[in-house]
Amino acid sequence: MRKKLGFNQKNVSKLSALVLAGMITVSAMVVQNPVSSYAESKAAGDGQNVVTEIPGTVSTESDYNNSFLSVTGFASGNVHDRSEYVGTEYYRVIDDEKKFLDAIRDAQSNKVKVMEITKDMDLGYEYLSNLLTPEVLRKYNFVRKYKTPSNELANVNGGFTNPLMEKSGVTTITVGNIDGLTIFSPNGSSIKHTELKITGNDIVIRNLHFKEMWQWDDAGAQKEVGWSNLKINGGKNVWVDHCTFEIASDGNIDLENGATGITISWCKIGDEALENPSKDGSIYQSIMFMEDRYQKGELKPQTSLYHQMRTGGATPEQIMAYSAYHKKCHLSGSGDKDFVNYVYSDGRVVEDANSNIKLTLAYNHYVNVGQRVPMIRQGVGNLINCYIDDSTHQTAADANPIFKQIGPYKLSRCLNSRNGACIAADTCVFNGIEEPIIGAEVQGDDTGNMTAVWATMFKDVYNHTLIVNSTVTNSKGTYTGSSWDNNGDNLFTTGFKYRDKSTVGKWAWASHIVNESSYEKRDYTIEEAKPMEFTYDTDGTLPFEYQVLPLEDVKEVVTGNSGAGVIEMTNAEWLQTDYVADSVKIGDVNGDGNRDSTDAVLLKKYLAGVRDFNVTINEKACDINGDGDINVRDAILLLKHLAQMIDIDALYG
Repeated sequence: MRKKLGFNQKNVSKLSALVLAGMITVSAMVVQNPVSSYAESKAAGDGQNVVTEIPGTVSTESDYNNSFLSVTGFASGNVHDRSEYVGTEYYRVIDDEKKFLDAIRDAQSNKVKVMEITKDMDLGYEYLSNLLTPEVLRKYNFVRKYKTPSNELANVNGGFTNPLMEKSGVTTITVGNIDGLTIFSPNGSSIKHTELKITGNDIVIRNLHFKEMWQWDDAGAQKEVGWSNLKINGGKNVWVDHCTFEIASDGNIDLENGATGITISWCKIGDEALENPSKDGSIYQSIMFMEDRYQKGELKPQTSLYHQMRTGGATPEQIMAYSAYHKKCHLSGSGDKDFVNYVYSDGRVVEDANSNIKLTLAYNHYVNVGQRVPMIRQGVGNLINCYIDDSTHQTAADANPIFKQIGPYKLSRCLNSRNGACIAADTCVFNGIEEPIIGAEVQGDDTGNMTAVWATMFKDVYNHTLIVNSTVTNSKGTYTGSSWDNNGDNLFTTGFKYRDKSTVGKWAWASHIVNESSYEKRDYTIEEAKPMEFTYDTDGTLPFEYQVLPLEDVKEVVTGNSGAGVIEMTNAEWLQTDYVADSVKIGDVNGDGNRDSTDAVLLKKYLAGVRDFNVTINEKACDINGDGDINVRDAILLLKHLAQMIDIDALYG
């Protein structure tokens, strides 16, 4: 169901005109009940399907306000406000790396509930070893040295093509055995050279800048090392909000081992394609490292991608811009093998199956991402008001013909449901995205990256993917609407393979393996592998309501409010999880602080579609009874209040 703060012109224009003309009195008006539209697909003529809302959802469309800062999606109701800990022993101010590690350790025994990061943190393994000594560092058993890259430099300098990371090293730091922790920065401080691995419950991460987890891969495959910024590995109820994530060598924010109850909101993910990036950043440092090797003749012409680009005419600056591209963004479900929960011999169940995955991506700004926004195996995902923009990468790729000839960064994809997953996007903007939806309606038609065993077992499962009320602009043109429009044939679905289009106009919020308990999490032989049967939740609903911005506001609002260091709040405010819209005086239509006849006239004009462009109308103040619809009922109530017949503050304030 979609509730809109607006008015239905067809329902009220006639009555409004009569009111303005003075032809009827307030007491004589007939007022209609407020109308709500339910999210359901409706068959249209000529075999088309028309849908403007996602089935099984309840949402409210409104202009941006403070309430949009509240946790939404699958994490809502499951992560907690920790503003009560300000000024207590459970609140730690972190101004050096040792204090960071101490706080993580103490959070495991419930001695810390809040970590306030006040300075940039270098959490690389070599840096920490020099700071603390290797002996001390080993006492933090949740810190691990990350595996080094596998390339021709492995035996020379550990495989590093990024001098920053060679000097500092790389860690993975597990935030686990923790039930309830907020890590935030009031000023948008950075965390670099580490992959945070979230395995705990009720974890909140806000207003942090994750950086320097990328280096040039001279093979071009981005497979030489598995560095990500954030990995939610079996974590439950995690809210990542107002963070910036620069590009990483593998995934950016990945979900594994049944991670569930996850919301990523108001984040900026990816890098702008610039020919003059910061000289202190990974792209500049890594490309200049390669340029030095190129000038010294150290690169092998037959195998070095950098050498081939340079001899093909690309400048180092052009390669820098081209490199600002994140190939794999959100992998959700690390392997087909995780298709059921692990069960111990004593009957204990580990809820680590891909089907447990529940992910919300809300109000995020994606910049130059190649694919997996998101890719989900078996689980459920929803996108709200995301702005995905690959346009500056496309410009960089056009800067020199060699990029189109041998450049590996060609993909421009987003939603990918696999193995029975269900992903729906509401009111999003896809700019420069060639294939907003990829994959196949039936998994058996998309098995290129699957072994024969899993291709057989998932052969018959249907995947569900839907985009509504959104816009895509790419090399083929611009289209606004739904991926079900024109019976599923439109710019949203050019990369999607249909079997029989039975999912067009028919939505499901989950799939289930029939007789799931008869399967085990183990390796199967090809002889054992048989196609599994599935059921689908065609009557399922999302367990939460959410807010959407009007489509025309998505780009401006999301790009202006996403990322770290963008908004200012007090420490206590950063620790909240729910926020309310700015206070509005109902009936004060022009916002001058008074309720008078001017407001009544402006409201009548508004209902009649007459606009005075010298006056700003506060639509929230127009909705006197707060039913989400501005109509004649509200005009009547305001007039009665001015006539002292009722007190709208007492009734609706």
